Amino acid sequence: MKKIIIGIDPGTYITGYGILEIDSSFNNNNIKYIYSDCIISNSNFFCVRLNKIYNYILDVFLYFKPLEIVIEKTFLKNNLNTSFKLNQVNAVIILAATVNFIPIYEYNINTIRNKIFCKKRVSKLDINLFVKNIFNIKHEMNYNVTDAIAVAISHIYINYK
Repeated sequence: MKKIIIGIDPGTYITGYGILEIDSSFNNNNIKYIYSDCIISNSNFFCVRLNKIYNYILDVFLYFKPLEIVIEKTFLKNNLNTSFKLNQVNAVIILAATVNFIPIYEYNINTIRNKIFCKKRVSKLDINLFVKNIFNIKHEMNYNVTDAIAVAISHIYINYK
């Protein structure tokens, strides 16, 4: 049985997402890259950005019909306002998943890095190169997109290996 999993890296201006496919006889060679993109909003009004993320991600869920959603868990940053806004972005993504009855999984960045690289200190460039290499992607990819794909890969490694 094939299963679509969407990884999401929430952001207040750029939210990356990546769609992967696995089958029930999982092994390292049958994770398939399907699609990825960014939701970009430059509006000065945060509520407009949230609305765009919600509606866009709803369309992605309806089109790809994922069986699982994996989100990079936000962490408390030095700027509380930024942390609160990231949590609101997470909330609209979770709302979009729940209205479609899609199970949601969240992992913090250290779990993701540790699962893929077996260490906690990894740069965004390392993650970007890893994702592009594993799927033989030649074009440039936004770091938010490759972070989202890494979230999905770590979920697969944790739950299907």
